Amino acid sequence: MKIFLLNPPFRPNFMRNARWATVGISGSEWYPIYLAYCTGLLEREGFEVKLLDAQVDGLSHEETYRLAREFQPALLVLYFSTTSQENDLRVGEAIREQTGCEVVLVGPWSSCHPAATLKAAGGIRYLAEGEFDFTVLELARGVDPREIRGLHWKERGGEGVTPNPPRPPVSAEELDRFPFVTDVYRRHLNIRNYHQTGHRHPFIDLFTGRGCAWGRCTFCLWPFTINRGATYRRRRMESVIEELEYVRKEMPYIREVFIQDDVLPGDRARELAEAILRSGLKLTWSCYSRANLDLSTLKLMKRSGCRTLHVGYESSSPLILKNICKGVSPERMVRFTRDARQAGLFIVADFITGLPGETVETIKATTAWAIRLPVQRYTITLPKPYPGTPLYGQLEREGSLQDGRPDYPGLSYREIREWNKWSLRKVYLNPRYLLRMMIRPGEWFRLLRSAFFFFPYLLKKQHPYQ
Repeated sequence: MKIFLLNPPFRPNFMRNARWATVGISGSEWYPIYLAYCTGLLEREGFEVKLLDAQVDGLSHEETYRLAREFQPALLVLYFSTTSQENDLRVGEAIREQTGCEVVLVGPWSSCHPAATLKAAGGIRYLAEGEFDFTVLELARGVDPREIRGLHWKERGGEGVTPNPPRPPVSAEELDRFPFVTDVYRRHLNIRNYHQTGHRHPFIDLFTGRGCAWGRCTFCLWPFTINRGATYRRRRMESVIEELEYVRKEMPYIREVFIQDDVLPGDRARELAEAILRSGLKLTWSCYSRANLDLSTLKLMKRSGCRTLHVGYESSSPLILKNICKGVSPERMVRFTRDARQAGLFIVADFITGLPGETVETIKATTAWAIRLPVQRYTITLPKPYPGTPLYGQLEREGSLQDGRPDYPGLSYREIREWNKWSLRKVYLNPRYLLRMMIRPGEWFRLLRSAFFFFPYLLKKQHPYQ
């Protein structure tokens, strides 16, 4: 049986593989990590599989359809988002009509409105909610749809949607048995097409565990949808080191390995760093982190080759941080940032403009605070309140949700967008930041590449997908 796994084409710079769906403003692209893990599982079980990232490869719709016709799959696994849903369903329908395959919709957005999505999907009959690896595997094996946990399905030619019981999250023991996702990337994807402004190119990413070790931030998509509140499940460290050794041996051109775990907690970070040092591996690695790691842990990470930490700061307002269940105070964030600088680590600092409790005053205060932080990159985004996340429920209850976007009595969504641009201009055009980066020649090319995407965004009218 042939299975085609697809991140479909949409519009230039659209990020569907990220932790939210939006048009990127820095030229960044993430790997289709969940699709790739599913690809490896299906290959392990003997299926003939093709993984295609048509969005990142810049393929047109017709080029994508041609590749599908050439492959002639029996099953299409389509990674979609609510932002691009109309386009994605149209792609799925076109491939179904041209090849006769069945289609299953997957991804974090499958948990947002599964019944409504499947009703709008025409001849597409299946949707896999949550972590979809084994749901897809059972569908490929021909298991009766009535018996597949995690599956929403329609009778052939019918409109009513049947929701099956949810599937338990993938266990740590099962994660250990997955083939290396880095090998899946190597064989199926054009690795040089993936860029991140804070990372050396080419980079690659992998999970050492699934689920978030904190898991309470109200706005975060993956923990509440694809992971469905599951605890942090960790691979054996021996398996992780084996995969890192595989990357060094088989992919020597990779300049940085990014750990895609939602956050790498202190104990896991120490375990990983110590294992890398014991193994004698010489590699550069990075990860997501909360702003609460201590100095000794940060120094250990640096000694083992850690370079970059992606850190969610979100806001300098204690009220906003409380509203989103961040669990870290501004004071602790400042101490962490100073410790990270002392340890020699590079920080990508993430902020969000327009969270509950936001005002013009808090936006200005957060921006001024961000400028003072000794970090090397900023991302300042808009809130993405997806159904299934606590943020969506809160905004809906408070009457602050308009067309799926936050809109407050004293701060409209249009104003939030304009203040977001103001913040971006302030942090990136600030002399303090420019001086900080001038002394890092190794970052100049990545900065110039980001500027190619960033300045047009600042100068033109906001795109509707932002």
